Amino acid sequence: MRMPVSPGFSGPCKPRFATPRNPERRNLAEGIARTAVVLGFETSLGPGLMPWQHEANQVVTELNESGRLAYRQAVIEVMRQQGKSVDVLSLMIARALRRPDTQVVYGAQSGKEARHRLIDVWWPRIRKSRLAPLIDLRKTTGSEALLFANGSMLGLINAEETSGHGDNLDLGVIDEAWAQVDDRLEQAMRPAMMTRDAQLLIVSAAGNEKSAYFQRKVMEARARIEMGLTGGGCYIGYSAPDDADPGDPATWRACMPALGITVTEDVVAQDYVDMDMAEFRRAYLCQWPDVAKPGWGVIGQDAWSAAAAQDVA
Repeated sequence: MRMPVSPGFSGPCKPRFATPRNPERRNLAEGIARTAVVLGFETSLGPGLMPWQHEANQVVTELNESGRLAYRQAVIEVMRQQGKSVDVLSLMIARALRRPDTQVVYGAQSGKEARHRLIDVWWPRIRKSRLAPLIDLRKTTGSEALLFANGSMLGLINAEETSGHGDNLDLGVIDEAWAQVDDRLEQAMRPAMMTRDAQLLIVSAAGNEKSAYFQRKVMEARARIEMGLTGGGCYIGYSAPDDADPGDPATWRACMPALGITVTEDVVAQDYVDMDMAEFRRAYLCQWPDVAKPGWGVIGQDAWSAAAAQDVA
């Protein structure tokens, strides 16, 4: 069932679930959008972010009456290759620039992947941008970070660590959360956020059978939206309905917010043919295993198909 979404989500592709945006609240989305432009991001629509990214940021960064973040937890579920990494980087840097001494930590599916993104992906882009005089890179193994002239810092954290970086944390990001087998990253961050105007941002495509942490976050958030509850956290979730035809381009258009902008239907159509169907439905339609791979929990589909082929032979 497609839930009603908030005003402000435009275009033919809207999230299937979304915390309603409060139009009376200020937010930080414009600053994030400007940061994306300065970093040199652009699409076929022009410089900066895509509409879905900007609209998600409007919800995630809402400020309450006292000027503090309205949501201490924000969950974004969106399929692969839709621009979430661009949005996450723009948001983290904008937040670090906005307020001196802001402490940000970022965790990905592994410490190696997080380090690769910071040093090999993010830093070359920053170095070529107008932000270069304001940001420096620390490459020391185990303490890699972006250091800002205003005293802010963007560091890394991985699942093997037992605590966050430093005594205080203003923004903790868990990217590719489907790969986290438990909540140890979150538990490493939470204590350092206690006395701050802080936020935990959890971003990912749907997961597999081992993704209990992110699936719990998603299902709890969907349940709150179905009950009309807007407190405690926000959630924006793009996904195809359970009964949608995974091979129908109309399904893709209805749930993939970057389709026709940075992703083409031809590429998706070819991947539909070439990929394992359960993985296609997980990564491209944000469908969870009970939908994407029903009935194969005891005997795998590949094993069943191989046995059937032997019987025929």
